[in-house]
Amino acid sequence: MSTLVAAESIAPAPPKLLFAQIKRLTDLLSDEYAVGYPEAMLVQTLKLDAGDEIVLAVFTIEGFGGGNNHKQYLAVFSPAMKEKRKQHFTLIAVTPIAGKGWRAIRNLNARVSRNIKTGDMAIAIDALEVGADDAPNFPSKAVTINLSLQNGRLLEK
Repeated sequence: MSTLVAAESIAPAPPKLLFAQIKRLTDLLSDEYAVGYPEAMLVQTLKLDAGDEIVLAVFTIEGFGGGNNHKQYLAVFSPAMKEKRKQHFTLIAVTPIAGKGWRAIRNLNARVSRNIKTGDMAIAIDALEVGADDAPNFPSKAVTINLSLQNGRLLEK
């Protein structure tokens, strides 16, 4: 008997408060040259069992070291309503997930399941990986990134 419960995807417009959280993460993860690329942000809200939700955001930071490079990061948030009905997004975890010469996430259509006994989540994200004959910014090999969210940490399997 499985204890995993699949998540249902919800596709709302990304709220301004989420953009503000991503901006703060960008500032923390950047060096003195790198900047965020908010137009490339991908956001997906997933409804879990028992009415819980998580929000996944893939965001890009480019220009590290003043060069022509970039990284994509995956951040996982818990949305909540604060007093006076203001929405808030609490960061659960963040990790580098793609970048120049490695792989790219073009569309966010994640699949998430949660172990109802432990609360651990399995997250699967489709991506493109740089193959042997690919230029660094043009990955072509379809892959699935499998991550585990356990105790507030994202781990790639």
